[in-house]
Amino acid sequence: MKVDFIIVGAGIIGMTTALALCRSGKKVAIIEKNLEKSLKINRVYTLSEKTKLFYEEIELWNDIQEINNLDGMSIYYRNLEKNNIISFSRKKNTNIGYIAKSKNIILALKGKLEKYKNFSLMDKSIIANMEVLENGLKIKTDKNIEIEGKYLISCEGSNSKIKQDIKIKNIYDDYKSKALVFNIEHKLSNNNIAFQIFLESGPVAFLPIDNNNFSMVVSVKNKFLSDDSFSKDNICSYLERISSGSFGKIKLMGEIISFNLMGFDSEKYKLNNILFVGDSAHGIHPLAGMGLNLGVSDIIEIMKTINSKDKRVGDKNFFSSYARRQKIINKNARQQLKFIEKIYSIENGLVKNIIKITMKNIQKSNYIKSSIVKHANNNLNFF
Repeated sequence: MKVDFIIVGAGIIGMTTALALCRSGKKVAIIEKNLEKSLKINRVYTLSEKTKLFYEEIELWNDIQEINNLDGMSIYYRNLEKNNIISFSRKKNTNIGYIAKSKNIILALKGKLEKYKNFSLMDKSIIANMEVLENGLKIKTDKNIEIEGKYLISCEGSNSKIKQDIKIKNIYDDYKSKALVFNIEHKLSNNNIAFQIFLESGPVAFLPIDNNNFSMVVSVKNKFLSDDSFSKDNICSYLERISSGSFGKIKLMGEIISFNLMGFDSEKYKLNNILFVGDSAHGIHPLAGMGLNLGVSDIIEIMKTINSKDKRVGDKNFFSSYARRQKIINKNARQQLKFIEKIYSIENGLVKNIIKITMKNIQKSNYIKSSIVKHANNNLNFF
């Protein structure tokens, strides 16, 4: 089989890349280890306005079920008191962000891609062998299917097998923390507002699925992990306590998933005709929910390159500008979030007072708050 692009990984970023390429007339094949497993992942994502606009452009947005358009977001420092808040509200021409379930995004992408004759999905398959050709690559799957492509795009995550095989390293930034991800049901309405509380132990994000359900991302610094508050038996009472009972009785829905928090940048975003995209190329702290959005920004830059008329598809240097630009932008985004997390975790009386005064001043300024929302909706990109 001959294609223009071989994509490894049928997660959200992999399939979004495939859909954008198929719409532009490119022939695409995806190699996926286990799509059924991806569909069982019970996670939600925060989507920015930039991501929404791109999904509208590729005619996907209206196919995603149960998208929640946030009515507001409130950021608190240490507790849910009114004098420790920066609040953002949805206005006529300004959206705060959107919440969508990973399963619904993947199903919408799968449904769209199945309609394209220039698309193939090799599910339950892995790359057994890869050969670099003069003008592309040839791979053989573990099922002895040979695919020849002009480019290979890795969308297989931070532990990319392809990256390991060609000896490209990740440059890690250890946050010395764990993330606890789970869903809760609560009695009192959240009014469709997202909440972020910066605690000494780490930031806690409440992402509304609907008025009585949150998806939770609790970041915990390693030195606090021995606290029983973060156990399955005590996590609900802990959330009730730090939220000052604002959501009433809280009930854990399902299991708690935990993983180490590591930011990273790939040493390279491309090598010859191999590209790294999304969390194959970079990873950031989850406090702003920007991980998926940065991956979509990668895809937007790839499509800009492909649609450029002054470049020739197939050249080994065709995506060099993508690699240079996105490496700078994504590193900058990671450093922004690292700075915020670090400042908010400092336990120093002077620093704490400065933070409180700064938050009060920001809360009074609609211009500053509007600028913050605009920056977040542009996926933390200053350019």
